[in-house]
Amino acid sequence: MSTKKETFFSLVPDGSPHEVEGEREVMLPGMSLEILATRKIRLQRWNLHQLIDPYWRLYCPVEGKAVITIDKVETTLAPGKIYLIPPRTAFSSSIQEPFTKWYVHFILGRSDLLSVPGVYSYPVDDTAEGFLASLASARGEPYNWESAALVVHSLGKLPSRAWTDQKLDNRVSKAMEFLQANLARRINAADAARSAGVSVRNLNHLFRSQVRMAPMNVLLTYRLDRACHLLRHTDQSIEQVAENCGFPNRYYFSRMLKQHRGISPAAYRKGQLY
Repeated sequence: MSTKKETFFSLVPDGSPHEVEGEREVMLPGMSLEILATRKIRLQRWNLHQLIDPYWRLYCPVEGKAVITIDKVETTLAPGKIYLIPPRTAFSSSIQEPFTKWYVHFILGRSDLLSVPGVYSYPVDDTAEGFLASLASARGEPYNWESAALVVHSLGKLPSRAWTDQKLDNRVSKAMEFLQANLARRINAADAARSAGVSVRNLNHLFRSQVRMAPMNVLLTYRLDRACHLLRHTDQSIEQVAENCGFPNRYYFSRMLKQHRGISPAAYRKGQLY
């Protein structure tokens, strides 16, 4: 089968001192992966109550069993499988015995908004077993390649139902990139629409049909996600977190976090990380 090629085009803007021209045969969208934490822990207690976090969780049980509950449906975590929980999945957990597991917390950037809440699992195969074995002796310097390899391998095992069936319009992608890059600024839907080259009405329609949220709701989600990250992984004060994430003051930030994530900033900072 022949590969369809696009017409001859330049890869650099006019006036650039560089010259790069060719035929585009394949063009795939970019993605990001940020590993927040990788640990192996032995838990005596693990009682989470409707926890909502803005990052992915990868769990690989080593010894013992645990139960997580999502929408009143219980799933037993046991050795021999790897479990993935997308961001913004509200879940509870409990154990009746000591529970040892590997876990990785990670972020996929704008792709996170296309994930479907739930818990997904696959049997530990030889490839995953190799990554887990290398993690046991990994030093994490200069980068934690073993964690990244395990995450990428596991994401490839996700069923299609773990993602929405929408392919993002380029204008939506541009607007989302603009929103992510300007979390600390006072921006509105008109600013996002200008960045994408469309009217506010058209942008709202595109977002609601493809992301199932209005642009300003996406911005709020990004701000809360970033704020949760700063609360857990930095020592910034709540006032600093609010300012750096575009909230007018800590009181409005606290109200939004409580309303949309069901927890106050102080309580979230003290919450279990596992």
